[in-house]
Amino acid sequence: MLLCFGSAKGSPGATTLAVAMAARWPHPAPPPVVVEVDAAGGDLGSRWDTYDEPGLASLASSVRGGPIGDGADFVQHLRVGADVIVAPPSDAAAATVEELRIKGPSVLRELAAVRPVFADLGRLDPQSRVLTYLDKADELLLVGRPVSAELRHLRMRVPSLRRRCPVVRLVLVGDGPHQPEEIADYLQIEIAATVPHDPVAADILAGRKRPRRWRQPGARRDAGWTRRPLLAAARSFALTYRPPADPAADPAEAFDAGRNTAAEPARERLEATP
Repeated sequence: MLLCFGSAKGSPGATTLAVAMAARWPHPAPPPVVVEVDAAGGDLGSRWDTYDEPGLASLASSVRGGPIGDGADFVQHLRVGADVIVAPPSDAAAATVEELRIKGPSVLRELAAVRPVFADLGRLDPQSRVLTYLDKADELLLVGRPVSAELRHLRMRVPSLRRRCPVVRLVLVGDGPHQPEEIADYLQIEIAATVPHDPVAADILAGRKRPRRWRQPGARRDAGWTRRPLLAAARSFALTYRPPADPAADPAEAFDAGRNTAAEPARERLEATP
């Protein structure tokens, strides 16, 4: 399973959600691996004060030599319980993503046959180098907040993203003036899940906050911090998640047809909100 995470505007928490789902993945082994392929630069290495290698750059060098197997040579394990392949920061990430531009999507597709892969694509601008990963993905989970500014950007981006990926769904983060049903009508997209805005859990997943129990020898991984609202929601979503089996034949046509009917009243209501 190759599951991509991304956003259309700002930083609504795509990386945080990917790490949360990996950390609380409830299904039998092998565990998922979060792969940072954001051309703007990786964050996980800096957040967790890890080395840049093993990581995406060594994976990029290795693909020239053949299959990468289960990817274990490029994985680092975060203390929250998530396996990650970290990208280097800033311009070094852009160079690495460019090096992987041709083979990278197929490599992650092959790795996804061995273990679940959560590809963190960052912000999906129209000219982004990472859009090619959508061509190989089983699903794209767009992460956004239920506020007009972000939703209007999503409305412009969803049609082109659906032409590249067979299934695109939305994960809403936090509360806002618009209800999930209204947003689904407006965007003509399925709401995959809603997760709470939980700054404490986000800080834990980013390595900025270390739960006290981590300092105790033999502390259990399912200690109290794993019951934070965001982590509980990520686990609940993961428990029910199944890869799409039968995507629509032409999601772009379905979107265009829908926006002329149910989408119009929702558009009027949402765009009238500041």
